[in-house]
Amino acid sequence: MTPLIDCVFLLLIFFMVTTVFLHTKGLEVDMPAQSEAVEDQKKDINVLIDSEGKIELKGEGIEPASLAQRLVQAMEEANNKNIIIQAEGECPQKYVVFVVDKAKEVGVEAIAFAREASE
Repeated sequence: MTPLIDCVFLLLIFFMVTTVFLHTKGLEVDMPAQSEAVEDQKKDINVLIDSEGKIELKGEGIEPASLAQRLVQAMEEANNKNIIIQAEGECPQKYVVFVVDKAKEVGVEAIAFAREASE
């Protein structure tokens, strides 16, 4: 048993010593130069609904009848087909459903729901 343990320790020392001589090579990556071109960045489209059902789009109050038209305008301006809906805590659900339905009619691809952080 003792010679077997000696062999294991010798192998352990051998591998510990030889790993020091291994050099790992990394990949060489050519990073692109910074360009002056400004990319079209997507901007968030926020729809706020208060407890009385009043709708605000990008900080401006709008009428429910013109919601579809204003959503199309906002999507073109923001280069984004996603919207974020934030309704107040006491807002009846029918107003949120109305906004979701209008958004789907005009081709909104994704809808996110925001909520206030509880303290």
